[in-house]
Amino acid sequence: MDTRTLSEKLKYFFSIESNVKTREYLIKEYQTSYWKGFNELRIRGEKLWEANEEAIKADKALYMPNINARSLLKTNIDTTNLLRDNTTLLTVFFNRFGEIQVKSFIEPFLAEFSNRPKIQLMQSFIIKLFIPNIRRITPQSLHKTYILLCQNDRFLREALNIYNAFRGYVFVIDADCKIRWFAHGYATPKEIETMLKIIKDLDRYKNNI
Repeated sequence: MDTRTLSEKLKYFFSIESNVKTREYLIKEYQTSYWKGFNELRIRGEKLWEANEEAIKADKALYMPNINARSLLKTNIDTTNLLRDNTTLLTVFFNRFGEIQVKSFIEPFLAEFSNRPKIQLMQSFIIKLFIPNIRRITPQSLHKTYILLCQNDRFLREALNIYNAFRGYVFVIDADCKIRWFAHGYATPKEIETMLKIIKDLDRYKNNI
């Protein structure tokens, strides 16, 4: 867990990624949803609630919307084709700040499932700010399922109830492309335990069909 205070992390985040050059530009950008999200994060904090301890029942779960994007292999993909018949941990983030948060879920996931067939990690980076060397710093084994979405992200954010670009989000998706569990912010120990159990249960159920 990152022990820095929120103000310290925000200061670090903007020191390496902000391209704001003038006060006038800052005032203008603050009016957008992006800067409103920053203000909301400052007021309410990184974690709004702890994720449910049980999976969403299949008949109540919503389908993950299909995303047309590009992978780090520079190929065009439809996410439904990658999700189908797999149990997937999908992480969604918009910047380094969100990426650091979702890593708190990714690390225990990879420790548990890195060598398990049909259980995969898919990372979706909704490009808002330029992050250099992203292809170089991402392990080659993850390039196929690391996707970049450069188009208008409004449809995806509304479909997934993502309203703050400064938080990272994770979704457990079953073999039928249904969202069975979700969380945000930094993972708590209980959330990690729940996530791993749900993924194991979904994979076991899929294999027994």
